[in-house]
Amino acid sequence: MTNKKRNLLLSTVATLALALSACGGGDDGMVAGGPRMLDPEPVLQPDPDPDPPRFEPASFLSTPRFTTHQPDVLEQIGAHHAYARELTGRGVTIGIDDSIVDYTQTGEFENRVKLRAADGAVLTYLRPLGDNPFSDVSQCRINRTCQVFGANSQGDDEARNRWAQHIVRNQGWPVRDDSLFILDRYYSQFDQVGRFGRWSEVPTPYGPGGSHGTTVASVAAGKNLGVAPGATIVPIANNLSNDQREDNFASQALRQVIASLPISQKRQFDNELARLHRTNYDNFDIINRSYGLPLFDPEVISREIESEFRWYRQHLPNTLRALLQLDTPPAEKTILVYAAGNEGMAFSGIGADLPYYVSDLRGHSLSVVATNPATGNIAHFSNRCGPLPPDWNAARHGPHYCLAAPGIVRGLEPNPNSPGRGSVRDDVPGTSFAAPVVSGALALLMEHFRGTRGNTAIVKRMLDTADRNGPYANLEVYGAGHLDLEAALSPVGSLNVGQSAHALGGTTLQTPAAFGVIARRTDNIELAAFDDQDFPFWIPLSAFIYTPSVGRSPIPQFERLHGVTPTIGLDTLGLQWTALEDVREVSSSDTWTWLAGFGATSAGIARRSSGGDWEYGLSFNDEGYLGAKSTGAFGANIRSGTIWTSRTLKHTLENGWGLDATGTLAISAPHYEKDAIFQASPVALSALAVRIGTAQTGLTVEQPLRAESGTGTFRIENGRIENGQRLYDEYRVGLRPDAREVRLTLRHELDAVGGRVAVEAGGSFNAGHTLGEEETRLGVAYRTAW
Repeated sequence: MTNKKRNLLLSTVATLALALSACGGGDDGMVAGGPRMLDPEPVLQPDPDPDPPRFEPASFLSTPRFTTHQPDVLEQIGAHHAYARELTGRGVTIGIDDSIVDYTQTGEFENRVKLRAADGAVLTYLRPLGDNPFSDVSQCRINRTCQVFGANSQGDDEARNRWAQHIVRNQGWPVRDDSLFILDRYYSQFDQVGRFGRWSEVPTPYGPGGSHGTTVASVAAGKNLGVAPGATIVPIANNLSNDQREDNFASQALRQVIASLPISQKRQFDNELARLHRTNYDNFDIINRSYGLPLFDPEVISREIESEFRWYRQHLPNTLRALLQLDTPPAEKTILVYAAGNEGMAFSGIGADLPYYVSDLRGHSLSVVATNPATGNIAHFSNRCGPLPPDWNAARHGPHYCLAAPGIVRGLEPNPNSPGRGSVRDDVPGTSFAAPVVSGALALLMEHFRGTRGNTAIVKRMLDTADRNGPYANLEVYGAGHLDLEAALSPVGSLNVGQSAHALGGTTLQTPAAFGVIARRTDNIELAAFDDQDFPFWIPLSAFIYTPSVGRSPIPQFERLHGVTPTIGLDTLGLQWTALEDVREVSSSDTWTWLAGFGATSAGIARRSSGGDWEYGLSFNDEGYLGAKSTGAFGANIRSGTIWTSRTLKHTLENGWGLDATGTLAISAPHYEKDAIFQASPVALSALAVRIGTAQTGLTVEQPLRAESGTGTFRIENGRIENGQRLYDEYRVGLRPDAREVRLTLRHELDAVGGRVAVEAGGSFNAGHTLGEEETRLGVAYRTAW
């Protein structure tokens, strides 16, 4: 068997979707009766207000999306809570395994439809028995009721999709089934393998059956009608009409070919087919299958499934593993969403019901029953979720593999009288349309959690947070409950942060004023907080960071007893930030004094000079850092040490004027708890003050304490988990402010009105060491005694 013929057979087997993966049959337009046809509506127009107020969910309820395009449905599932978070499903791919999606409906689907075979798209129905004299292909050729487009693919897998697009682009969609076929002359009708790939049909999206896939796609991801209007759509054309009978014959013929292969070829074929299925699954986050087989006898179902499995185990064991995604990590399994069926039965039809019988499908395969959005109760036509299997693991997979969603919707339907411009049908009923509501909601959840949680975790989240209040508590009717996006998007329980899981509400970081406003340097950093299910919620890091204000009071201070006006910088011990309750003189001379200070959690020692010499000292603080503290995940036990030196110069000018200058340099080193989110390096600090004037009047220019170096490191959880451990990102920010604060103070003090009066005017440029910030002050103080 040549490689190209083997590839054809692989594609044929995959396209036919043997009973295990496709389950045959159909619902909502695939069974007798179909959906009720109503008068078509005008073509949808874009929302007049595409950008409603953000972060106010209620504001979305008055938009055309909720009032006109998809009334009741979107509100009932809480979609406005997703849109308020600006979620659209962007970046998530939904496969529409259904009748062909009319991808020319760009008004509703825009450019979000992928059409390449490499992306998983299937744009034709394979007609493997086209050369059979009794096939639809042969009959229409004899009767001349169809067109045949002939070409040679040279074995290119993309050829069919290209040909189909070319035909539709140049002559439009076929107006009915079985009217336009493609013959690939590369394959011979006398080749037992190649003959299966010679014929395919360009399907029509018109009519009750043909429009089904387009309607499903519009509900899942339409621009106006869809739950996830930003998701990517991939058509997987599946022949759900009466032609399935012919496909079943082809399937049996293929099985005979596979069974007759020599063992070595069969093994190679099995490996390649398994790889093809795995590769195809990789194209999709979600596959919506709004069809099923109305079979409800558990004994018959069990027997049929066991028969399928037996055949696969004998001939294609690796393919069976690939179909069940057994070798795919749970986080990466493609989610399969099935419609439960419309027979009003006590449990779902086959396809949706497979997780009941096949434990390997649990966790990534969902069944969806339909509710009436006008009442919220189960729709009269809908099958129910049914009981759980005896071995169901709720802790692992959630309350049920089934849940409820609105199943009477507005949907887009292609109109043959205006190609490319569809009509909108009101009140389209069926679990077929409840399923894409869930598929779209899954896309919104995936986007919200930014790919930090695997697909099976997203499924369980949706099931765990479903509304089980009131009637929805009936597990055998509603399964896990009614879809509730508000609950799924909100924290479950309390939020915690940090390696030691601190409560979010008790987590703060106060940084020293000397660093300026650190919060502004963390504008693009988010902190991931985790709920009780270990799902992440991101909050701007800046919301947890505070810088204490050290602005001057407008009320002037009076001179101290020794007549020296206080200046900014480091006070007597250079420990302005340290609470020293007891300061004592240890030793002194004519020119210097040693002082020691003690507090409940701090201590310091300093050498002070009275003659303009150098001063220096050191301090320790067991509960703070330059006046700042932290709590929760930032650590509750900061310790710090500081070494400082300063020099004061005095110069006497004429007429009682003088010039005083004070400068201080320091090195401070903090110690944060080991697991704290924030760590800071040692920093160099500076402060200075210059005063010119007389004893009563003076102008002071100051630079408050400021970091001149240093780096802060934030070790932030990014929301991801690997092997049960949270993953982190590290961000480094400079501790040196981006501006230097300059304070100007003009002060006059004199004896008056039986006391002492002080008048002071001042201002700060780059206040708080923040570029462009300014402060001004004007104040008067009066004192009657000294």
